Amino acid sequence: MAFRFRSILHRVLSRDKMEDEILNRKDDSRPAFARPPCCMGIYLDALDARPDKTQTVGSQHAFMMSVMDKMLDHLKALDLSVVKGAMETRHIGDGVILEGFKLGCILAVTFDNPKSLDNLWTLHVKNRLSAAFQDMIVDKALLRATNTVKITLRAKLWEDEYRNCQGEMKARPTGRVKLKSQESDLAMVQRVQAHCKKMSEVILQARDMESKFEHGLGEFMLTVKRTFPQSTTVIRNVKEFETNVKMAKGVQKGGFDNIDHFFTAVEFFRKVFLEVEKELIHPLCQVRALCENDNQQNLKKTMKNACAEVLAILKPDADLQKIRHKEWGPKVLQREQGLFYGLISLIPISLDRLTTIDVSIDEYVNDFPEMASK
Repeated sequence: MAFRFRSILHRVLSRDKMEDEILNRKDDSRPAFARPPCCMGIYLDALDARPDKTQTVGSQHAFMMSVMDKMLDHLKALDLSVVKGAMETRHIGDGVILEGFKLGCILAVTFDNPKSLDNLWTLHVKNRLSAAFQDMIVDKALLRATNTVKITLRAKLWEDEYRNCQGEMKARPTGRVKLKSQESDLAMVQRVQAHCKKMSEVILQARDMESKFEHGLGEFMLTVKRTFPQSTTVIRNVKEFETNVKMAKGVQKGGFDNIDHFFTAVEFFRKVFLEVEKELIHPLCQVRALCENDNQQNLKKTMKNACAEVLAILKPDADLQKIRHKEWGPKVLQREQGLFYGLISLIPISLDRLTTIDVSIDEYVNDFPEMASK
């Protein structure tokens, strides 16, 4: 019986060893990557490339190797917050921290939590990772840098790294990590803090925009009613409104100052929030949760949501019938709310969310002991 037990144990151990070898098997094309704990590599590879007119291709292999070398040089020079921002706008990679591009065109990434790790792996398993990186990475700048007119990318994860990372994250200490111990995170917070100094002037401009619009609100609505057909009872989106205004201007000259100010304010807020997204939100997404306290994590979510909300409602085709600022409701007659309520709400909502971000970002930065006195 003891012999039989040892025989069964030997078969089980042998099977586990074989599975482990299969899991960790590396093919000859896999670049070497010294993977730190709780880290994975996103392995980027150019499957195909077409040279531009400046290139004379002899050996296809030599050409593709040259493309990979040039691509790595280009990727290493990229601002990681821009790459992270591209992931955020595509709603992928939440909680994924980009550590940098390594030799072999490997993007090293770490994770705020096990869910962010699993979500990235799911993207790979569903064959969506390559398409996402093709869309994010391959642009005119990369094509110029590699002297190509077309590149087809493959982005790949390795299961052994995923399994190992899973185990390492379970064993990872949960205590807060000091910001100053993470050089890249500290740089992002310092960048955010520097941009915050510009916010006070932007807030003043935004308040002036809202105040001027509110002051001329009555005239704005009268002009719209005077200009538009009496049968118009609903304005569905800004694009439709702008088209109708252009048509009206072709017939009637002058008297559109308040409407012009509305478009100026909308464009002002759109540019401001694109700048906020680039200079505040995306860099914040590169600060790992381990460096933040609970309040900072909540503030980050608040700021991300506020920015995303405004960029969504300021899109030309956003549904105005779903946009409402409660305090501005009484400024519109009940029978005219389909015409005006959503339209005029764009300005005060944008100002409110901008103010929320301004207050929140100061609190977020000052909650780091390293930043409080700066």
